This record gives sequence, C-alpha cells and structure tokens, in this order.
Amino acid sequence: MLRILATFVFIYLIFRLFTTLVLPWLVRWYLARFRRKFYEQNPHLSQDEPAPRKGKAGVKISYSQSDKKGHSLEDVGEYVDFEEVKEKKENKKDNENKK
Repeated sequence: MLRILATFVFIYLIFRLFTTLVLPWLVRWYLARFRRKFYEQNPHLSQDEPAPRKGKAGVKISYSQSDKKGHSLEDVGEYVDFEEVKEKKENKKDNENKK
C-alpha cells in the first residue's frame, strides 16, 4: 500500500514539474519558431516596425435643426389603458366540459 501511495506522489510531482517548468518553455519555443517562419514567409510585414498610430481618435456628433426642436409627449402617440380581465372558475369549467 505504501509503495502505491509513493508512486502516486512521485507521478504527481513529476506532473507538477512538467506543467510549471517544461510546458511553458515548450510553448515559448514553439511560438518563437512559428513567429520566425511567419516573418520568413511574409517579409513585407516587418516585426521590428510597429503599426503606425495616427493619434487620438475623436467622435463628433452634429445635430440637424429638426433634431433640436422640442418634442412634446403629444407627438409620440395615443395612450391606451389596458385592463386585465379575469374569468370566473365556473366559466372555465363550463368551457372545458363543452370541449
């Protein structure tokens, strides 16, 4: 039993070592290799020159004269007041019996 437990602990430690040290190194190495191949195949995209920025972007909103008029609630539409209608239980039973 102790030997099985020691084996599981050993496998766990090897797995932790692999995921914390070896795996990140492998991912960095693979991405660097992929990046190098990409720029070899696309020399017009220089990795040394960042994309040029044109400065801060701004948004300008201009309103026409028709938007500046004050609209009253009367222009929106007609208000309709709805009422909820509840049926009596006897009417429901009668309708179910007729079907």
